[in-house]
Amino acid sequence: MTEKQKWEDIFTLYKNYLCEDNPRVKELALSYNAEVSPEARAIHDEAIVIDACVWHLQNWNWHLAEAGATAILATVPDTYDNTGEALKHIIEYYALCHEIDEVVLVETADDIYNAKAAGKVGVIIGAQSCDFIHNPDIEESVEAFARLGLRVMTIAYNHRSFAADGCATGTDSGLTKEGKRMIRAMEKHGIMVDLSHVGTRSTLETMDFCQKPAVFTHSNAYQLYPHFRNVTDEQIKKCAEYGGVIGVSLYNVITWDGSDKFPTIDNIIDNIAYYADLVGIDHVGLGSDSGANPGTYPHRSCAYFGKLTRDTLGKDSLMYKSYEAGRGVLGYFIEGCESLANFPNITERMLRRGFSKQDIQKVQGGNWVRIFKDWWL
Repeated sequence: MTEKQKWEDIFTLYKNYLCEDNPRVKELALSYNAEVSPEARAIHDEAIVIDACVWHLQNWNWHLAEAGATAILATVPDTYDNTGEALKHIIEYYALCHEIDEVVLVETADDIYNAKAAGKVGVIIGAQSCDFIHNPDIEESVEAFARLGLRVMTIAYNHRSFAADGCATGTDSGLTKEGKRMIRAMEKHGIMVDLSHVGTRSTLETMDFCQKPAVFTHSNAYQLYPHFRNVTDEQIKKCAEYGGVIGVSLYNVITWDGSDKFPTIDNIIDNIAYYADLVGIDHVGLGSDSGANPGTYPHRSCAYFGKLTRDTLGKDSLMYKSYEAGRGVLGYFIEGCESLANFPNITERMLRRGFSKQDIQKVQGGNWVRIFKDWWL
């Protein structure tokens, strides 16, 4: 088989995982939650559970039912949306919150508590890029989207934005003047600054510039998993110094140390423990970077990330090594933790690792609620 044919097979498997509700994936995810003890289940059910990064909510489904989530931070404007497309997607989420009985729109921290009391899942409108908000009248543009319900926004997505540098540009430039104007407007109007996917220099400059604590909603520790998407000890410490929170991601590619050992849920718990040891448990959360709905990832985005992996990491990528090992769809998620559906198993594994009930509930959502109160009006 040629290398071209191998990559075609890899891309097909990738689509089978991301773009289809694959029955094998569901079977594995449900089997992971079967390991959850009554003690862990009770801790999880009592907690405010927040996933600080999901995408593509379309309907009520087994991911949400299994997760036991109180609220999800949804990527609503897509990463490459223009202003009109972003508005269209926000309107669609308003419609979803009206049509799906089990979900409710979140605009304040109190809305999260109300969702918990009502047994519903709160939907927080977020964005993983900011170019859709770019306008000569940037302050007014930020205000308009805040009034539409936008509550969290990343200031660059891998590549350079008008505001900051992304983590994949290779240039590591800093925060721009327009970026500073945008951040001041975000602080004024209650849109939390997210630095996931942002270049190192831009993150450090932003954290120093912000008057409220910036966060990383879904980024893992570079010291454990040396990937350009992950954050260094310097970034982690500065985030905590200003009172921020770093969300541990379930994305297998950034939860891998490059060895022949494939990622498991133990790697997630290792990352939680690493952050807790480095800066304290009050600065640790979860941001799965997984689908609110299984199998709804756009084919266009899937193709983009597949080609990006092939062209940047090639045979050294987790994708390629998993394919060579014959792992099938298991090569595209973490064993023991497929998505937010397996948040209960994270509670179980934290309990086994010796974390207290209080600390588990902080990581599962308590720390996010605290930071939301700092930002939201």
